[in-house]
Formats: sequence, structure tokens, C-alpha cells
Amino acid sequence: MAFPFGGHPNLATYIYWLQQEHGGTSKSGYIQAQSGAAQSVTKLSLPSGKSVVVVGVDQAENLAPSMVGYLDRRLGVTSEWFSVPPEGDEQP
Repeated sequence: MAFPFGGHPNLATYIYWLQQEHGGTSKSGYIQAQSGAAQSVTKLSLPSGKSVVVVGVDQAENLAPSMVGYLDRRLGVTSEWFSVPPEGDEQP
């Protein structure tokens, strides 16, 4: 999935940044969806205990600003990439 915004990371780049900047870890694998198709699953974790599971996003896939914002919020970090805050959480 490509987005017309420059400089957005793919999931692998986000994982690398999380590891280097915050000591994060990741585990990847596959699950079988109800349709029978295999879907990728990646769990990102921090030493603080915060974690997020990303389902169906290939590590080579570029992340949309909303996904970067989601990962940042769930993990309690502020990444270097542009992100979109959740609705109702806009900064003035």
C-alpha cells in the first residue's frame, strides 16, 4: 500500500527504530484467518510492558500516518515520523 506522503516508514523500519531508541522487541509469525488465508502477525513490545499487535501488515509495507499515530499511542512513544492524532485529540 503506497501513500502520497513522503518519508513514511515501512513496518520493518518502525521496528528497527523502536529497538534502537527504546529497547523494543518484536515477534513475527502467521495466523490462519477465518477465510483460511494466512495473515502476518507482528507483536511489538517495550521493556515497560506496553505492547501492540499488528495483524495483516507486511513488514515491507509503508505505514499510513494514522497507523504511525496508532503505534505511537499504544506504545507510549513519539516517533520521528508524521502521524495523525485520533479524532477529538487534535492539537490547537
